This record gives sequence, C-alpha cells and structure tokens, in this order.
Amino acid sequence: MILPKMSAALLSMSFLGSAYASAELHSGTSLDQWIVICGAANGAAEVFQAPPDDLALHRTTSRTHIGRYAAENGVSVLEFEPLFERGQTEGRRLITSRSTLFAPRKSALLDGFHHDKHIPYVDVRRALSA
Repeated sequence: MILPKMSAALLSMSFLGSAYASAELHSGTSLDQWIVICGAANGAAEVFQAPPDDLALHRTTSRTHIGRYAAENGVSVLEFEPLFERGQTEGRRLITSRSTLFAPRKSALLDGFHHDKHIPYVDVRRALSA
C-alpha cells in the first residue's frame, strides 16, 4: 500500500509544489508511512542531484515536523531514521524505474523538494491530520 502513496506524494511534489500538497490522496496514512514518504521525496531528489546540504536540511525539517506532530498528538516516533532511509531507497528506485514518468517533471519535483525543506509546520500538520 505504501508504493502508491509514495508515487502520489512524488507526483504531488512535481505537480503541486509539495509532497504534502495533496493530503486527500493520503487519507488514512500512518505517521510511519509519512516518514517513508518523506524519505522517498529525499531519495528522489538525490537521484536528480539535489545538493547534500539540501538533502540534510530536508531530512532535518521532516524529522522536526513529524516529531512535533507526534509529541502534540501523543504518538511515539521511535524509528524515524530506519523508516526515512527505507523511503530514500524506495524513492531512488521509484524514480529510476519510472524515469519516463518522472524525468520530464525533474525541475518541478526539485522545486517541490526545495519548498518542503522549508515547509511551515502548519502545512505539515494539516496534511498529517487529513
């Protein structure tokens, strides 16, 4: 079930400017799945040569916002790093295996990635609460 959600998030990023933009596509997504989705966006950006500092900032922003959301909602996030890394691997694989779908949207996907590395917490909370 997570692969369609990752694809939807990456397409949202490339069409709507954020992996979080189309929250209705992610209805019922668990916090663990959101971590994997964030990692997938990071892995996809890596395939498209996003700078290492930007990848690190995106990871930190994701960890901070998801951690805050978890704390505010009494949910424990104990496995952020392994889930994020799993997402990175899957994001890299997805972009590589579906290059005809994603390559034409490279610039837009990277624009969404750059937006999400600075995304306001309120936007993430709205998406996670959908």
